[in-house]
Amino acid sequence: MKRKIHIIINPASGRPKPVLHILNSAFKQAEIDWDISLTKKSGDAERFSREAVAGGADIVAANGGDGTVMEVAQGLLGSPVPLAILPGGSANLMAVELGIPKDLEKAAEIAADPDSPTRQVDVGLLGESYFLLRVGIGFGARKVAYADRKLKNRFGVLAYSVAAVKAVKDSKTAHYHITLDGKMVEADGVTCLIDNAGNMGIQGFQPAKNISVSDGLLDVLLLGSKGLVNMITSGTSGQTDKGEVVIEHWQASQIRIEVDPPQPVQVDGEMVDDTPISAGIMPGALKVLVPKPG
Repeated sequence: MKRKIHIIINPASGRPKPVLHILNSAFKQAEIDWDISLTKKSGDAERFSREAVAGGADIVAANGGDGTVMEVAQGLLGSPVPLAILPGGSANLMAVELGIPKDLEKAAEIAADPDSPTRQVDVGLLGESYFLLRVGIGFGARKVAYADRKLKNRFGVLAYSVAAVKAVKDSKTAHYHITLDGKMVEADGVTCLIDNAGNMGIQGFQPAKNISVSDGLLDVLLLGSKGLVNMITSGTSGQTDKGEVVIEHWQASQIRIEVDPPQPVQVDGEMVDDTPISAGIMPGALKVLVPKPG
């Protein structure tokens, strides 16, 4: 019996390419029964994903950016059906995190291969919003807000760098009250991240060591102005030449953050309500097809 793959495509994501021709070539050769759904508005991808599971799909694939991937993933939570990521957006950070090639043909080959392994991936929860990558507060949210569709269409992934310049000018130091599994810490910063994944789209850079999408923990990173400048200008963080700590790093499974004054918040590229916020983790809640080791 042929395996069934349902592909959910966001046609507004990324730049034009012959998606259907590439997919047809990969899946026809593997003798896979495949079908597609095209998203038109927010919420479509999650709905199509749930419908695909109910319809007996063996795999549900997301072709789009990280927002599309997260929506499709939401529809798969609680089911045994794995997610295949077919990168098609500007950044595709989750694909990079899991070693999935950005080249659509190679990514489709992973989805088509019956021997491709799956990885259990943690899913973050912020209020009623799920996330695979991160929550950004302060500068991290302003950068996303400024990198609108017009800017992405013009600059691609560089849109975030352009937006960062403007966001830096508008970001001031604020006072953070952070509760980590019941323990409170206080510190000043210009941006705070709650990370499930470490990849930030800067080649060779992770904001902190040991950030993993499969460790059952969230990583909280607080950057002061020096840490932010270091990250933007040189892709480094941690300490200055004088040994000053410019980034604070904690891990926890339950987190609450209050900020004075309140700061804007983004979740995997989508703006939500301002602080205060509470976040938690769902360990290993999602199965994702990944490349074979080696």
